[in-house]
Amino acid sequence: MREPEAPAILIHVRGRARYRKPGRTRLVRAAAAAALQQAHPSGHSEWTIRLADDAELRRLNRQFRNMDRPTDVLSFGSAGYHDGKPRAVPHPIHRPDATSYLTSGTAGAEYLGDIVISWDRCTAQAAAGDHDVDAELTLLVIHGTLHLLGYDHDTPARKARMWAAQSLALKTLKITLRVR
Repeated sequence: MREPEAPAILIHVRGRARYRKPGRTRLVRAAAAAALQQAHPSGHSEWTIRLADDAELRRLNRQFRNMDRPTDVLSFGSAGYHDGKPRAVPHPIHRPDATSYLTSGTAGAEYLGDIVISWDRCTAQAAAGDHDVDAELTLLVIHGTLHLLGYDHDTPARKARMWAAQSLALKTLKITLRVR
């Protein structure tokens, strides 16, 4: 008897050359995979993570959230999950800019959505939190991935669940950070 096939994870990492550093793509993928474990997916999952600047996050935040300011991370999910559990009927995905960085369509994979992270906010928050930028990037990737999985912090109870999931994902990666 064959053992069940482990879920496959395909994470597209995009960004300008100035954000690249040896090992960074591996770090981003590991952080996303640690967050995905919080939902215990059974099938193949795929999503895109883009490192951008404050200007792009401000534009997207204004366009999709009516907030004219940059933010650290935005997630555009398929709304197929709620607090890490699959919904019976997923909502349609919001596609922020299909021509520039959306990658989807791998046969048999569930496309979870897109995450866009501001490298400017990432470096500023790392400095303010007195930790390295890779630790902050890890937190932002985990946070964004959890949003794709339907976690949110819009009520005290949901925030507690999301922060607990973030802490578990960070612990999996052996990273100690105060989750804010």
